[in-house]
Amino acid sequence: MIKEVQSKTVLTFHSQGFPTHWDVNPYRGCTIGCRYCFAQYSHNYLGLDDFFKDILVKTNVSECLEKELRRKKWNREQVKIGGTTDLYQHIEKKYKLLPKIFDVIKKHRTPIFLQTKSTLILRDFEIIKELSKITEVDISTSISTFDESIRKVVEPGASPAIERIEMLAKFNGICRSTTLGFMPIIPYLSDTDVHLDTTFKHAKEYGIDNVVTSFLFLRGAVRPKFLSLIKVNFPEIFPSFSSLYETSTIDGSYSREIKRKLENLRSKYKLYGVYSPVKVMEQPRQISLFDNIEAEEFNRI
Repeated sequence: MIKEVQSKTVLTFHSQGFPTHWDVNPYRGCTIGCRYCFAQYSHNYLGLDDFFKDILVKTNVSECLEKELRRKKWNREQVKIGGTTDLYQHIEKKYKLLPKIFDVIKKHRTPIFLQTKSTLILRDFEIIKELSKITEVDISTSISTFDESIRKVVEPGASPAIERIEMLAKFNGICRSTTLGFMPIIPYLSDTDVHLDTTFKHAKEYGIDNVVTSFLFLRGAVRPKFLSLIKVNFPEIFPSFSSLYETSTIDGSYSREIKRKLENLRSKYKLYGVYSPVKVMEQPRQISLFDNIEAEEFNRI
């Protein structure tokens, strides 16, 4: 189900910056379909069943953003576009909301952070290039596996990992920063020595200095769904995997071993880049009304 909606507000503040304190989500739900996605539970607030198929399209997102930035007397704090769902998911081909959003961003000279698992972003390459001359633009993509047979199961709507890295590399020297996220690292699927090395090797080859990593985190109802997916598609690892994820996080000994390997690879390939937030013109306003992203998103629609 694809439903067009008119939003009242689209700019959301959250107290923890990951990596920004402000988000704009043009869509609710996501056709990229990452089966480990933490945001799946947010559809419960809307009375919708399928986060990957029941998509809400905020057709007036650019108009709302324009009103909010003007009303708030914006001080150019960085905004992440698509903090909860992928901004370049498949239906963006039809709705083309991003170019309109970029027009507003350009007008207000607002720094932005773009994160996507889709090469559709290259459609707007020239727009982003011109925008980068006016304000700070950071771009990031994340990968979890180079094995296409695995990717098609856990991230069925995402572009192949190597294509994402190639896409990201095209923005080197154009945007303020490019970041590769090796996340989530999926135990027993993408944590082999060969896979870990391949990730850092490609980052180095494509000139991406900033690599961030994180382990798979299975929050709430996502955990039983993902465990079921592993049992059906990768039964050979299910006993070990389910034992590792008796809770939402992995045990200490496993994570310590993988972290050691990651640090060795960072040293091997001399990948020491660190993401630095954009400095704002003034001190951020203290706004408590938007501390809960999901609650605020629910009230919007």
